[in-house]
Amino acid sequence: MEPYDYNYRGQGFYIYPFSFNSWDDFQDGLKESYDNYPPEVEEWEFVDSDGISDYCMDGYGMSENNWDELQELGEFGEDIGLDLYDILKVASDMGGVSKDYLEEAYSGEYDSMLAYAYNFIDEIYGNDIPKDLAENYFDWNDLGLSLVANGDVYNLIMDDWEYQYDTEAEAQAYYEEITDMRNEAIAEWYVYDLVGDLESALGDKVKDYFDYKKFARDLEYDYSLIKDRVWRNN
Repeated sequence: MEPYDYNYRGQGFYIYPFSFNSWDDFQDGLKESYDNYPPEVEEWEFVDSDGISDYCMDGYGMSENNWDELQELGEFGEDIGLDLYDILKVASDMGGVSKDYLEEAYSGEYDSMLAYAYNFIDEIYGNDIPKDLAENYFDWNDLGLSLVANGDVYNLIMDDWEYQYDTEAEAQAYYEEITDMRNEAIAEWYVYDLVGDLESALGDKVKDYFDYKKFARDLEYDYSLIKDRVWRNN
């Protein structure tokens, strides 16, 4: 705290609010410090808020309501492993929100949105990812690449070729036509043209080709990663 009186500028004192057990004790501590100055020093301003300027005020240091709010934020931060300044950073980045808002928004500790995406799918859907979600985030390129690399496309066309084609050369030509396509197109040919749908083609292996990176990017529209914690943007 710093005197407004310019005759005493630079002669203020530092007082940490949360070294006191209550707001009333904090006010008593302020008064004791003020009493060390001559009577003409009547008005005070805070000049160094140590990261909590939004909650500070002249004269009283901070209001009782702000004291209570900071205490609640600090306790919640401690519960999830963040110190007061970290939880204040979160509250500020989220738009100056309250402790109650943060409690509702808190979605866990993760080092990336990708890690949260994996956990999100596992906890909510397990291996039973809904059809629409699976298709929206299906990695067609990865499946197409696997079908070619594992020899599945070759086997599907060339095994027992005589039952589907007039000559082996015709089967070989068709194989080359398919493998000349983009990986995505090869995957769609297999799923939709040969089998019919994604679930029938892969069963519970659909999850093996789920595009978690794309899903994580889209989660960022509704969630924020701050201080290695994920927060829902309500």
